[in-house]
Amino acid sequence: MKVNNPIEYLPPRIALTAAMLTPAASPEAFPADAKHPNILFILADDMSYRDLSCFGQQRYHTPHLDSLAMQGVRFTQAYSAAPESAPSRCSLLTGLHTGHSSIRMNSSARGQDNLLDTDLTIAEVLKANGYSTAFTGKWGIGLQGTEGVPYKQGFDYCFGFYDQTEAHTYLPEYLYENDRQVLYPQNKGFDMESRYDYRGNKPHNTYDTDGRLYVKELKDPYGYAFSENEIEDAAIGFLKRHHAADEGKPFFLYYATQLPHGPVIIDHIGEMAQPDSVCQISREWAAMVIKLDKFVGRLINHLKETGEYDNTVIFFASDNGYSMCGYTERGNGPHWPDDPWLQNKGPFTGGKFSAREGGLRIPFFVHCPARFRPRVVSSTVWLPDFFPTAARLSGTSTEKMPETDGLSLLPLLENGEWEGHPHLYFSRGMEQAVRIGAFNAYRPRQEAAVQLYLVEEDTYTQRDLAYLYPDVVKQVENIMATSFTPHPWYWTPDETPQQYNLKKQRARDTGNLLPVYRPNGIKQFPWEKKE
Repeated sequence: MKVNNPIEYLPPRIALTAAMLTPAASPEAFPADAKHPNILFILADDMSYRDLSCFGQQRYHTPHLDSLAMQGVRFTQAYSAAPESAPSRCSLLTGLHTGHSSIRMNSSARGQDNLLDTDLTIAEVLKANGYSTAFTGKWGIGLQGTEGVPYKQGFDYCFGFYDQTEAHTYLPEYLYENDRQVLYPQNKGFDMESRYDYRGNKPHNTYDTDGRLYVKELKDPYGYAFSENEIEDAAIGFLKRHHAADEGKPFFLYYATQLPHGPVIIDHIGEMAQPDSVCQISREWAAMVIKLDKFVGRLINHLKETGEYDNTVIFFASDNGYSMCGYTERGNGPHWPDDPWLQNKGPFTGGKFSAREGGLRIPFFVHCPARFRPRVVSSTVWLPDFFPTAARLSGTSTEKMPETDGLSLLPLLENGEWEGHPHLYFSRGMEQAVRIGAFNAYRPRQEAAVQLYLVEEDTYTQRDLAYLYPDVVKQVENIMATSFTPHPWYWTPDETPQQYNLKKQRARDTGNLLPVYRPNGIKQFPWEKKE
């Protein structure tokens, strides 16, 4: 699509018609009388490639997630859609990559931007196909009062944080349930601002001799509401209500946990209370991953008790790559040093906020042994594949599939036969990256030379082979030039910093600035204050 005036450009709405949602014939791998399966997507926040023991973590174990991965289809070359939260979540739900999606970075020129009425989400498709739909956790792609809130994007039930920055806290003053605030006055007074200061890896949380979090600044140091517990209960509550209704409808639950995004804190540090010789921040990160794993065990038990386990397809992934323990070492790139104790980064260069392998490679698997044979797969996949995969699972026929940048994983899950992607495209501001065949290509800005790496032989991308493969470089340059459309508010790869600043000025001049929210009533983040 050629757009002469980028200010007028908005992504086209894909019409949701009855014809589009015509049920497909049951896949051969499914029983002839099988109903459409339940779909559960568990999205971790900032989980690194080696945070799970099934992906190589050795300091602790994640038995419930390991069990799902080992009984499922585990991908060793999986990518997010972006190296940061909001655009990755947008791509997951719309199937569009950051060259085409409504949300392309965590912030646009006008602030924390949102999904549009013109966007078609997978929740809308599943709801139209008869699914009960729910979101719990961190949304991050639509502030309250905008068209991007989850209850306007196909979800019947919603609970959690709508603002991605407010989701930095685990002791919130409020959460949202659909369109109403749920207040937690017992958390008033929590010193969130100090939790951002990790200079010298100094811990800020206190745990008693039993490992419980003791919040000394609160009137009742043990009387706090811990957000993840509230979100977990909301997820289980939805599943219980759905089962009790007994309507024969399948469900779609999008459980987008905060864990283990920092600043780190945990309601019970458990087995990570020791050893004291190890940095507490690293141990808290580990305890947060363990907490997620325990909740996954709770989810699985519930599905088994209600008889839904065999007919539930479970997806698990992280929203982006390596992020360190919350806010430690951020801004010290380009290498994003590995945590010396956790060693959870994986063998990659870069990290969160970088369109390098370290910011994009994620743990990812799909579990449903009743339908898919367990195995490890090296095919290159990414989060936009979820949209067409879930749409096919719900009965949308191939010929009526909405156009996305993803591919249905069903052929790969069912029998291992899959044509795969000709390439994957990533961008963040001026940065662009392409995964094409065995190659990873990267350039920091349009006028820079394309760097080319054989990524599985050179996972740290240290040997630039562009001079050996000029034809591949030409392909990549063409992909980078044609894979994005203009956007009125986001920084696109063909723009300079000066041109993007003009967008910010236009947002101010035209009254298009979006409200800014901060957790626990913080007036300014520490990094916003003048020295």
